[in-house]
Amino acid sequence: MNNFIIKEIINDINKGFPVYKLKFRFAPEPNGVLHIGHLKAIYINFYLAKYFKTKIYLRFDDTNPKNENIYFVNNIINNIKWLGFKYNKITYTSNYFDILYKMAVNMIINNKAYIESINKKKIYDIDKILFIFNNMKIGRYNNNDFVLRAKTINNLPNYHIKDPIMYRIIKKKHYRTNYKWCIYPTYDWAHGQSDYIEKISHSLCSIEFQNHKPLYNWFINNIYNKKYNIYKPKQIEFSRLNISNTITSKRYLNILKKKKIIKNYKDPRLMTLNSLIYKGYNPKNLIDFIKKNGFTKRNTNITIDEFNNYIKNKIINKTKIIMGVRKPIMIILKNFYKKKYIYINNSYKILISKKIYIEEEDFCIKHNSNFFRLSFKNYVRLKYYYPIKAYKIKINKYGKKIIYCNIYKYINTNKIKSTIQWVSSINKKNMYINDYKYIYINNNKLFNCNSLNKKKIIIDKYLYNNLKLNNNYQFLRIGFFNYCKINNFIKIFYFKKKY
Repeated sequence: MNNFIIKEIINDINKGFPVYKLKFRFAPEPNGVLHIGHLKAIYINFYLAKYFKTKIYLRFDDTNPKNENIYFVNNIINNIKWLGFKYNKITYTSNYFDILYKMAVNMIINNKAYIESINKKKIYDIDKILFIFNNMKIGRYNNNDFVLRAKTINNLPNYHIKDPIMYRIIKKKHYRTNYKWCIYPTYDWAHGQSDYIEKISHSLCSIEFQNHKPLYNWFINNIYNKKYNIYKPKQIEFSRLNISNTITSKRYLNILKKKKIIKNYKDPRLMTLNSLIYKGYNPKNLIDFIKKNGFTKRNTNITIDEFNNYIKNKIINKTKIIMGVRKPIMIILKNFYKKKYIYINNSYKILISKKIYIEEEDFCIKHNSNFFRLSFKNYVRLKYYYPIKAYKIKINKYGKKIIYCNIYKYINTNKIKSTIQWVSSINKKNMYINDYKYIYINNNKLFNCNSLNKKKIIIDKYLYNNLKLNNNYQFLRIGFFNYCKINNFIKIFYFKKKY
């Protein structure tokens, strides 16, 4: 793989940057789970470490105890392992809270920071700032009473990042430091400084941080100490991966969880890594998808169908085709005399018997020229067996339709236009499939709360005995599913049609 990021790093090497000093990091905030959008950042950082044969850290930027917890930390670690990536070290921004505090004190002493009160009063006297900042640290004030801001008014062109908050009061237990701290650094202040502390050479981030780059460099320049690290980290931005009809925002995912629209982060309607693991995705296929779309500074907008088709093409030749019936209607084969086994591709067997079930939608009483499945005028193939045609219909005492058919072993099959799935009535096994539609409706403005449904399906018992957990299967004319737990399938892809 060759892209502008590698070219820029090689250019730095050609200008004298030592290759052995290269170091990368993937630095998630442990305030949510990883999703498909994160995979782009994960891959490029780990790939660069491998490409240049150097180190990479997995660093948790844990600067906000209100939203972070150990569950998200462990979940991210497990996701990285599932993807097959290896890091040299796990680090935490909270490891550097003491160092970051001392750096902030130096910023105050050097007249680069000031205090702002809750009523917007600004304090520029250095002694007063140091006094208040220390009292903020030891918990003598309430949340939001004061903040420490960087004094950047005349230095940075982007008004979005002028005078950014460096520290705020948050009196809440931190999952690692407990109640040691009453103030916490903001992401803008802690992120670049942690890169510098860890001697990260190139800090890769998505394009929305481009406007923050002047601030990133301004902070680094103000804490720079060449006795500690002569090299400053360099921020390089690349485009986000955006996929239609799904969610690539930790904040929105957390809203769905909080509102109980989803039970957990492995909900199959999502594109979280938890969900992709649950649905039986192969991590190599996901990484290949990221590689295929490449790295540029232009936003990458992918439709969900493009993603689905790519993954489908990767698995279709490796996925076993099986038959299942969701809404069964009974068929009696008049000229069938003895049950027997049909062997499928030398891998498993199924039973064919006089009474079988087919899908209710595969039979039509009134002939329609656009309907090519079973009727009183149409021949239709039974998958793995002979053609049949209906000749009589009865209603049993329970009000259920029973279709009587003849088997045609020697008919010319060239003109038969349809093949249908079936299951023996005496060898059926009840199971469930989890089916879903898009979680968004109305142009991605509303959540579709009824988009996940559990449906009963029947399959052959012998087939059931050959199922393997966490394997993908293709139900004939229904879709691709993963056998995720006993008696339970989960659909892998969205439907092609829109909802």
